[in-house]
Amino acid sequence: MRSPLIALAALTLASCGQGAPHPYPEAAQQRFEASCPSDSQVCVCTWDQLTRTMTYDEYEAALQRFRETGLMEPKVTRARTQCIERHRE
Repeated sequence: MRSPLIALAALTLASCGQGAPHPYPEAAQQRFEASCPSDSQVCVCTWDQLTRTMTYDEYEAALQRFRETGLMEPKVTRARTQCIERHRE
């Protein structure tokens, strides 16, 4: 079961005019949460931003490029930075 924090973050972001998140397999979120836990507001926000701005295929391609080149996808960097600025922990 997902935490109430995730649901609250999703509702908050949805109310800001962003579209619905793209469908992602549950395993993708579990892998993300292995390094960015769901009890962190920054991580919840980042995951939500990623799923709204990138399709699952784009996300997987970005991960593969990062593994091969060490270069981070700008959409990932932007999402993380915006969430860090919003949720200073």
